[in-house]
Amino acid sequence: MDNQTFKVVFKGKTVRGVDVDNAQARFAKLFKLSPDKAAVFFDGKTRVLKKALPMEKANHFRSVLKKAGIRVSLVKNEEDSDQARQKEWEISEPGVVILRPVQPPETHVETSHIKLSVDFDQLEDKADVDPPEVDINHIHIDDNAEQPIVEPEEVELPEINTDDLTTAEVGAIMVDAKKVTPPDIPVDDIELNDSDEPIVKKVKHKEPEVDISGISLEVED
Repeated sequence: MDNQTFKVVFKGKTVRGVDVDNAQARFAKLFKLSPDKAAVFFDGKTRVLKKALPMEKANHFRSVLKKAGIRVSLVKNEEDSDQARQKEWEISEPGVVILRPVQPPETHVETSHIKLSVDFDQLEDKADVDPPEVDINHIHIDDNAEQPIVEPEEVELPEINTDDLTTAEVGAIMVDAKKVTPPDIPVDDIELNDSDEPIVKKVKHKEPEVDISGISLEVED
């Protein structure tokens, strides 16, 4: 969408590793503000630096501020999107046919050159095949038999000798826990320093100076 615009939003945040004081000084220089007025923008509140910029100019604006240690974000203007969407769509009057069915063209297949030659004397009827005969004369079913066709086999139960088994009283400990002797760790050579100084000292590196004299914010609203 060619006419899409963006807001440049600033929430008082700096690029990681950039000191706030240095960022405020660069912000004041870029926007030609006093140090006190520039410090107000870093109170954490959301402020819009530019209301409507095209994509290219908005990216340039953000890139310049990022080089100065200032972090901003681009927010799409939804109102512009709605207006552009309304321009793209048109509402037809009631009764207007929006989609018309497409009639496929009639296709003529030429069959005059096709001939079918059939010799009916060569055609044979399907022969009837008799099902195979199965001899079942030796099979008979005794309806008066009381015995089952398959006799179940008796399985002997194994004998388990429980004479040597005893039952413990209620609350008895079935497995005794083994007491493990704690290891002997020598601490004679270890000393505790009662000093208030931290064990690991934090080294503060000097913030690098960034020359922004050659950066300008030449952006047209």
